[in-house]
Amino acid sequence: MNRSLIVRLVDITLLLLLSLMAAASFTTTGLEPPFTNELEKEGVLLTPMQIGIAPDGSIHTQDGASITLEELESLLDQWPAEVEFITDAQAPADRLLAVHAVARHLNQQAAFRVRHREGGAP
Repeated sequence: MNRSLIVRLVDITLLLLLSLMAAASFTTTGLEPPFTNELEKEGVLLTPMQIGIAPDGSIHTQDGASITLEELESLLDQWPAEVEFITDAQAPADRLLAVHAVARHLNQQAAFRVRHREGGAP
């Protein structure tokens, strides 16, 4: 008799658990995904300006114009977003350090990306 009572309790517990699991799977939370309106007030989200450094050390804007370090400094001073320096692996290290010093002097967020070309392929 004691055994049949335990079996009944286990059956009731399993049925209760199954009914709770079934009820939980049909309920929805009704939560909306989070979003922000901050960017709508700020205007357009700017992409990073890309500056190229050629193997000979010359500096080029994303338009293809060649500029000096002084022109780069005035350009970075006016740019409100981040800067991405794309440099060739053969570019002189002192030129990279000079460009980095200009960006650091202006507290500009900058990243360097190095291109390595094998076999002279473009």
